[in-house]
Amino acid sequence: MSPWIAFKDGTARIWFHKRLIVWLYLANLVFAAVLLFPLRKLVSEISRTDLADEFVSGFQIDLFVDFWAQHSSALKSLAFSAVGLGILYLFINIFLTGGIVASLAAERRVSLRRFFYSASRYFWRYLRLFVLLAVVVGLVLAGYKLWLDGLVDNLRKDSTTDVASFLWRALAVTFVLVFVSLIIMVFDYAKIRTVVDGRRSVIVAACVAFGFSFRRFLRTVTLFYFNLVIVGILFAIYLIVENQFSNATTTSMVSLFVVQQIFIVSRIWMRLSFFATQMAFYCAATEVLPSPSPTETEPVPQASNEAGANI
Repeated sequence: MSPWIAFKDGTARIWFHKRLIVWLYLANLVFAAVLLFPLRKLVSEISRTDLADEFVSGFQIDLFVDFWAQHSSALKSLAFSAVGLGILYLFINIFLTGGIVASLAAERRVSLRRFFYSASRYFWRYLRLFVLLAVVVGLVLAGYKLWLDGLVDNLRKDSTTDVASFLWRALAVTFVLVFVSLIIMVFDYAKIRTVVDGRRSVIVAACVAFGFSFRRFLRTVTLFYFNLVIVGILFAIYLIVENQFSNATTTSMVSLFVVQQIFIVSRIWMRLSFFATQMAFYCAATEVLPSPSPTETEPVPQASNEAGANI
């Protein structure tokens, strides 16, 4: 299967499981509401000080220092809340990912109950995969710092212009980002194999996923970066559109809010797209059928089956 056909088949699968978008959007709203709760008191305190005007007309660090001296306990509490909510978001994200991949693998529409069942079923395996991913990325960064960072610094020192020095640094950062993105791609396939093949050992799943990706390197990388480029385009469009609005009028603020919600939905779609398109490619390449969901009623559309061939 070519990357383009895998992308079309994955898109059809997302559309078939479009209720996932609604569930993930609602989960995003709930978490955003929880995230804003600890900010209410602090924002209320800021609004009663001169610092509020400075945020609009021009920020001055002296005012912030005074505000920190008066409200340091609230700011520290906010920082701890942010760390706690960040950890909570990480666990929720891992939990939801299990439900996402399992639902996309189902040949029938998945109920919310089934979604949460699948999420809880794969949570610990996906948590171990995340830990393994963090270890691998940490080793890569440590290896770069140990073996390549000194070489890059020497090349920058030998550069005759500031532009050449900047390009060496940019090249090094790009190399690390590309390498890490490929690792993330491999672990995406590990998550897919964990569900489709029913694997319990995350190390074996990661190793087999690496072999699968390496043997089909050009197609897997093309598919992954095709999705990544779309994500980049969406972010660019959002930034351009966002700059067209101001907070001067109610209409402008409401319009900006609508644009932001559309952007959130598009991000959710692309999150599903990575898994759906890579799953379509994996199932076609290995001639493995996705695991069916025993609780649903309607089969996947025939058009998706034709596009996926062996799915």
